[in-house]
Amino acid sequence: MDNVIVNRGKVFTLDSLPPYSIALDGCVQGPEVDPDNHRFSFDHHAKCLRYCTTSACMQAWTAVLLGLEDLEKYTIYCNDVDADVCAAVWCLKNAERCKEPLVKKLIDAIGLGDMHGGAFGYNGMSKVVEWICEPETSSKRHDDYHKISDDGLKSILEAVLYRIDSYVDGESGIEVSKQAKHGEYKILRNENNWVLVESQDPHAFSAVYQAGFTRIVLVRSQSDGSLAVSIAKKSDFVGKFPLRSFFTLLTAKEKAIQEKMNETRDANHKLDGAWGGGSTIGGAPRNHDGSRSWLSIPNIIETIDEGIRLENA
Repeated sequence: MDNVIVNRGKVFTLDSLPPYSIALDGCVQGPEVDPDNHRFSFDHHAKCLRYCTTSACMQAWTAVLLGLEDLEKYTIYCNDVDADVCAAVWCLKNAERCKEPLVKKLIDAIGLGDMHGGAFGYNGMSKVVEWICEPETSSKRHDDYHKISDDGLKSILEAVLYRIDSYVDGESGIEVSKQAKHGEYKILRNENNWVLVESQDPHAFSAVYQAGFTRIVLVRSQSDGSLAVSIAKKSDFVGKFPLRSFFTLLTAKEKAIQEKMNETRDANHKLDGAWGGGSTIGGAPRNHDGSRSWLSIPNIIETIDEGIRLENA
């Protein structure tokens, strides 16, 4: 794993990375290819349409099958270790196995689930996917994830890679059968044609979509006082929920709070994250200290309603 760098919340530009670099899932904003310098970004959060831009793991899997060579020379950059990132790393480190049927089945399940924010489910693979990414999701449910160091995140990545190995080797059946299904959530508000839900479960989107909602704000309180917030709509074909406008408005309010908080912080711990994401899902800043948004829930509600009013004016 010496060629994998995990740096929580860090965002690069592709041209700032050295030759033989691969950035995954938001580490560089948007999918990019620079074959002359052997630099690639496998991303589906920015500068793309979410409904037709494949997930990071599907991009990595496709690149391997289409001839990406000399993978041992590459350094892989990640700023998170969710299932999509972990599956992408696995493909890049196991290129010779990417044609195997179980690998394709897993990449399709994780990729489509992540690509569409849970709107498609996992094609009958829910328990497999939940078991594979349990090291990450369990950490989030227990409010440990944001406290973990970059080395700790790398340990989670390694644990998920081990489980992927177990699945594709056909050795995970008993453990998968024991996996409890999750997706619990609580509705806090259902007005103005969108729903605010609270959940400690990263898989809650699938359950909320299955309940018939198409415009969702999901919040998860963190022990540091910040809020992990995701804003999503079921697809690019769902109107009257302008995510990019929300991100702009929320970032302006977030910056005002960050400026006040930074007055008491040293230079190495300044907050400077922004709201952002793709065309169908995004959310709160991912600050390097593990914190997310410092806006209150009422402030977030007010801002989203404001964005809808401006869109419909």
